[in-house]
Amino acid sequence: MFKPETEQLKQEEHLDVLTKLGEKTGISKPRGDVHRDGDYHRAVHVWILSESTQELLLQRRADCKDSWPGLWDISSAGHISAGDSSLVTARRELHEELGIILPIDAFEMIFIFLQECVINEGKYINNEFNDVYLVTTLAPIPLEAFVLQESEVSAVKYIPVEEYKNLLAKEDPEYVPYDVNEQYGQLFNIIAARYKENVETRSLALQKQLSRYACISLDAELTGLTDADKEALALLVKAGTVIDDLFHLQVWYSNPALRDWLKEQAEISNLDKLKWMYYRINKSPWSCLDENEAFLTTADSAVSCFLKPQKLFLGGRELNIRLPFLC
Repeated sequence: MFKPETEQLKQEEHLDVLTKLGEKTGISKPRGDVHRDGDYHRAVHVWILSESTQELLLQRRADCKDSWPGLWDISSAGHISAGDSSLVTARRELHEELGIILPIDAFEMIFIFLQECVINEGKYINNEFNDVYLVTTLAPIPLEAFVLQESEVSAVKYIPVEEYKNLLAKEDPEYVPYDVNEQYGQLFNIIAARYKENVETRSLALQKQLSRYACISLDAELTGLTDADKEALALLVKAGTVIDDLFHLQVWYSNPALRDWLKEQAEISNLDKLKWMYYRINKSPWSCLDENEAFLTTADSAVSCFLKPQKLFLGGRELNIRLPFLC
């Protein structure tokens, strides 16, 4: 499950130095100096949630780490290097630490967490603005799919969300501490709220949105058209379907996959049918008559993507991921 650490010494990573309000100062410094001097900087936290089992993926930090060695922690995390973007960093860290590549659309930025602490007898000062991302899969990613970066990660495991929250609340010494009663409690609140959907309320809301549109039947009068005219008309209709596909793709990269998912699920329940009906009108998860406010949530639909691990594993298959729309 491990990939060998490179034998070449890398130049120390430089980080953008920020103000206490999170604004760039125009200065960058080596990572070690930033934590020595207590400079404010940015990082990413990436959590992988298995929806069907309501479990979070945790990694055990390598024993050689300069902060919280050997403790269980976030699925993947890392500093945002000077000049880099948050989302690119989140995707890269997941790839480097766990050996899997997921599409950019899988990463949902849910909040920003400011972590201010001092450890290692004052030698490591961490003043860090963390962009917290959630990646939601319908089922757990097989543990054998992960290729762990030996210098960063020693093991991975899934743990029930509530169990993990309780361990943090009890300050279990085997886990990196996060105060679930303060800022980091947002992670657990967001997950809990997402799966407490009131089906009746959602259905009534979608019915109300649908009622603003009138259903009109369009009939074509073909009398008098020549065979050539009819043939040309058929080609125009065919061209229209091509344009529809292009439009869906222009609106949003994953829109065609979302459309196919909603159509497939439409017969499961009345709520799923209403979602599909309103999607067909808007041709996206955003409501045109409501200033493009999302009428779907991340928990409403999914797309399939091929999991790209760095090694083959038994039972390799497509991975269903939830897509965030509130971005």
